[in-house]
Amino acid sequence: MEPALPVEELASQRLKIMVYSYSLFTKNLMEEGVELEKVKKASDKTWAILGQQTAEQLKPLFGENVNIEAIQQSGAMATSVHGMEMIEEISGNTIESKVTKCPWQAANLAIDMPGDWRLCQSGHLAFTQNMYKGLIPNAKYELTEKMPSGDQICVGRTSI
Repeated sequence: MEPALPVEELASQRLKIMVYSYSLFTKNLMEEGVELEKVKKASDKTWAILGQQTAEQLKPLFGENVNIEAIQQSGAMATSVHGMEMIEEISGNTIESKVTKCPWQAANLAIDMPGDWRLCQSGHLAFTQNMYKGLIPNAKYELTEKMPSGDQICVGRTSI
């Protein structure tokens, strides 16, 4: 019997499959003539629900008194789960996040997805906004730079 792959390697492979499948599914919808706004709306709705569910899973870890450090920690966990890498700086009640690696953008580039159909930043925004609002209702998250729009990296700003 061959040795089993480490759990981390299996998780990494499953993530690659999920990312590629999502990107390919989106491209197939485009090629079938489904309107971009309908696909984007459905995608954003899905990611928003996943963000809400993530917040519900994280609430027991952080308790009722969630602060900027807890928001940063929840973002770091979600970033890791989604295969992204980023650099973050906290200043007061604001976090500046700079994506340095994004498998979602890489998958879109690999399948030659047109820029306006690269929904990764829109889904990321929907997920993160809902996750943070689920932890702290007054939390705000915005993307100030977006790779699919031609920027070199995605940059987000979180404030509470």
